[in-house]
Amino acid sequence: MDWIAESPALLLAVVWLVAFLESFALLGILVPGVVLLFSLSALAYHSGIGPPALLVAGGSGALAGDLVSFYIGFRLKNRLYQWSWIARHEAWIRQGEWLFQRWGWLSVMIGRFLGPLRPVIPMVAGTLGMPGRLFAPLSAATALVWAPVYLLPGYYTGELSQLWTVQPLGNRALIMYALTAMAAASSALALYHHAHPERLHSWGWLTRNQADQWPISALVLLGVTTLAFSALWALSPMPQDTLLLDWSVNWRNQPSAGFWEAVSALTNSVVLCLEFGLISLWLCLSGQVRLVFIATILFSTLALASSQFAEHYLIDDQASAFFELTLFVFISGFLANLINHPKHGLRRWPVYFSASQVMLLVIVGQLWSGRLSLSSCGLALFMALFFNSLLKICWLPAHLPVKTRTLNALLIELLLVNLGILLIAGSSIG
Repeated sequence: MDWIAESPALLLAVVWLVAFLESFALLGILVPGVVLLFSLSALAYHSGIGPPALLVAGGSGALAGDLVSFYIGFRLKNRLYQWSWIARHEAWIRQGEWLFQRWGWLSVMIGRFLGPLRPVIPMVAGTLGMPGRLFAPLSAATALVWAPVYLLPGYYTGELSQLWTVQPLGNRALIMYALTAMAAASSALALYHHAHPERLHSWGWLTRNQADQWPISALVLLGVTTLAFSALWALSPMPQDTLLLDWSVNWRNQPSAGFWEAVSALTNSVVLCLEFGLISLWLCLSGQVRLVFIATILFSTLALASSQFAEHYLIDDQASAFFELTLFVFISGFLANLINHPKHGLRRWPVYFSASQVMLLVIVGQLWSGRLSLSSCGLALFMALFFNSLLKICWLPAHLPVKTRTLNALLIELLLVNLGILLIAGSSIG
């Protein structure tokens, strides 16, 4: 597309044409308009085209496609269905007719944002006799909203791509590591969702009793974290450790350093022990004393193991941060399991995904502030998840249901504690 990008006028003409075809009777079904408009909008930024000109080109093209499609339907009426092209897409026409008959003039506004029905509704409206004086202003109004929604994301993506090239190498490396970690967490949760014991039961691989009582997911997590910890320990120290620690010197002088320092304060060991105490108190009040006993033993064992590991295998400057990060990950995972316990197995992934992103945010804070190296963060993560899986393995066979009548109050209390820590840390840094 370089030859298009070299001529702003030609680029705007192509945007107009794609928007027109995207809205033209039935032809829009075959045109990958969303992808093309996104790409063309990104090129528009690099060609020096401003958002107003881009929006005018896209919006006017979409409006023209609507009006021509409406005119075709209005003029041909029932003769429209004699065309072989229309007959081959009769299913889409029927859906458009149902939408129009169900919602009337609102279907013109709704259909604009419903992919395959976008090029169908204007023609159907004309066929079914909608007055042109009503259709035209409705179509113009929806085009005014449609154009920014479909064009501006691509335009500002083009702007971000240019800003990306001027970012320091350290910033780009950290962003890529964070995105890779997000992708890995998303992939792991997708595998968890599609290979969950609930699905294994529905496929006939497990009985209902086995799916409910066997800690299959926890056992898999136990094995994965063991292998990951062993492999990372064997590879440590990695070249990236030194690079990230060197880059952290510059990161701490950037405007966002205060935010990341405040995020790092969430791993304060005193606060973490307080949060674990609140969770334990809530469980005791809910009658889950045995679960508190098991969790306390594993929490204490993790604290001892992480402190001993950090003391013998990490440098002194990283020992306390390693200890605190393992406690933070363990408590986050424990809380996610408590929230998910009463949920259906296939509806648990949003909570686990949210917990994984919070863990990732805190790990980035550790890297940004230079408190931990990349491999140390990974070792702390896998060690804590190993103990989380042990807790889940002990939890399920012991038949320890969790009552949820006061869980919201506990979550609000923990949220307020963490917000207080962020505010105090932010004000002290500022």
